[in-house]
Amino acid sequence: MNRAENLVTRIHPNENGWMLKQVIYGRLGLSRGLLRRMKAGGAVYLNGEPAYITQRGQSGDTLEIQFADTATNLPDEDVGLDVVYEDSSLVLINKQAGMAVHPTRTYQSGTVANGLAHMWRERGYQRRVRLLHRLDRDTSGLLLVAKDPYAYQRLSQQLQSGCLQRRYLAVVEGPLPQTQGTVDQPIGRHPGSEGHSLRRAVRADGRRAVTHFRLLQHYRDCTLVELNLETGRTHQIRVHMQWLGCPLVGDTMYESSLPGFGRQALHAYRMSFIHPRTQEAVIKTAPMPEDMKRWLMERKKTS
Repeated sequence: MNRAENLVTRIHPNENGWMLKQVIYGRLGLSRGLLRRMKAGGAVYLNGEPAYITQRGQSGDTLEIQFADTATNLPDEDVGLDVVYEDSSLVLINKQAGMAVHPTRTYQSGTVANGLAHMWRERGYQRRVRLLHRLDRDTSGLLLVAKDPYAYQRLSQQLQSGCLQRRYLAVVEGPLPQTQGTVDQPIGRHPGSEGHSLRRAVRADGRRAVTHFRLLQHYRDCTLVELNLETGRTHQIRVHMQWLGCPLVGDTMYESSLPGFGRQALHAYRMSFIHPRTQEAVIKTAPMPEDMKRWLMERKKTS
């Protein structure tokens, strides 16, 4: 399918006589900016005929919205993406550790975005690559991608409101100070981050950041933890775990001291959201990667 799937609905009885824009901006929740961008190829139809958004509909009429899009200009590469779930609106990728999400000055190829550009072109899609969020290059796990402007808008709203939830598995050094709890500490740039522009720290003038944590299993010198993000700051989990005195195993930027693990031991294993078109709850998981499994198998469980 070259175009994104059209959004089709019926005019509800309580919307009888409403202008189409009232339905579009109200119940369907399209932003005015999204509708303006549709001028370059998008369209609105009423009962199969082109329509203006100022026209009025009657109960039972069919309202159809065709979304415009433009082809990505990213170089395409077959990077072997692990697709966990896909439908006409979205793709859920299980990103492997060591793969950047989007090209940067340091990593200009071999990214998730390059792989998606390849997928789009293989299928003849004229679409942009729309990543809903990011994962650090060395963090593995679930990454959500919207296939069309409408899905992107609706999922972005859920990300902002907290309706879209992401849970992580992490291996941290030593024991946790408590079996479960919440870190509510602001995060900003590390005061000595000139050499590491991405480095962050807990600081009073930072942006609010909230991480919920729960102990899953103690090991000899580390702990398996489940984490739930309420906010989404850069390096949030890594900074908050260091602040607790339990940096992620392998995270040398945040003072990990245990040797033998080549990246931060962090995996985005679960994601839940409301589907932007069907309004059904979607819950997907990705198993713990082999490197984290091997690390834990080498540790003797303590309790």
